Amino acid sequence: MKVKDIGEFALIERIAEIVEHADERVILTIGDDTAVVRPTESGYSLLTTDLLVENVHFTLDTINSWQLGYKSIAVNISDIAAMGGLPNYAVISLAMDPETDVDQIEDLYRGMEDASIKYGLRIVGGDVTKSEKLIINVALLGEVEEENLCRRSDAMVGDVIMVTGELGASAAGLRLILNPEIALKVKEAGALKRAHFLPEPRVEPGRILASLGINAMEDISDGLVSEVKHICEASSVGARLFLNKIPVAKGVDKVATLTGERAIDIAISGGEDYELVFTAPKELNGLVEKAMTAIGTRVAAIGEIVDISNGIKVIDWSGEERPLEVSGYTHF
Repeated sequence: MKVKDIGEFALIERIAEIVEHADERVILTIGDDTAVVRPTESGYSLLTTDLLVENVHFTLDTINSWQLGYKSIAVNISDIAAMGGLPNYAVISLAMDPETDVDQIEDLYRGMEDASIKYGLRIVGGDVTKSEKLIINVALLGEVEEENLCRRSDAMVGDVIMVTGELGASAAGLRLILNPEIALKVKEAGALKRAHFLPEPRVEPGRILASLGINAMEDISDGLVSEVKHICEASSVGARLFLNKIPVAKGVDKVATLTGERAIDIAISGGEDYELVFTAPKELNGLVEKAMTAIGTRVAAIGEIVDISNGIKVIDWSGEERPLEVSGYTHF
């Protein structure tokens, strides 16, 4: 059955059946002119949006509908996590070819709903229209306490630069997806591809880090070096990154060998890891490590914030210091 066979309103009814679940905060949801939700009692509201366009951000030949739905929600939640916040509500705008199978759209929303339930989000509305390509726009509302809000502009000279998790898995996974002939040679291929298809936003670590009093924080969507540059520019500081301290995900080295690259380049420039990079006063190091260990999240100190006059530098394994060459994803 195609979308054109059932029409807009029947499609919306099917979507509503997938995303509806009890939530006392929601007064009106899908079916009225607008959703109505209870405001947060204190703190700040967080608003973010993300646009995914077929053949720009994804291809339907390499990702299934459930995975695409899950990822479209997860990457938005990651923006909320980077501010130290919690996700609350989302509205989804969807443009599709009328010849699209209804099952494909339902699977897309099942993926969205599974991600939403996992992270305490509620899909409360949206819009649908026709297009030659599949276009997904997620607008998300979250909240954060005033004292826990993390900005990219709050890094201080003397801060330690730290990251959660390991880097490079998603970028390596994408290389395997686009070059399936080499995937058979990589033992970790399944885990690497999963990292690309199903990112896990760091909501709980973000909440804990914010409560500990870290300074600046960002999620790693466009690549570590790109995010560090954003923090430095916003905070008017410089940075030194130690390449030998950057945690590289298992299997990235094998992928790099097969593609003629360096594993460290994939790790620092590949993007879509959705880990957190943050800066913290040195005296918080022990608390941060203890808190992350308690929830099973790896954390590594990979550099330091320095005066802006020093610029942004990397220190390689030989100890040589050189200017950072920024390479990350850009839209234009």
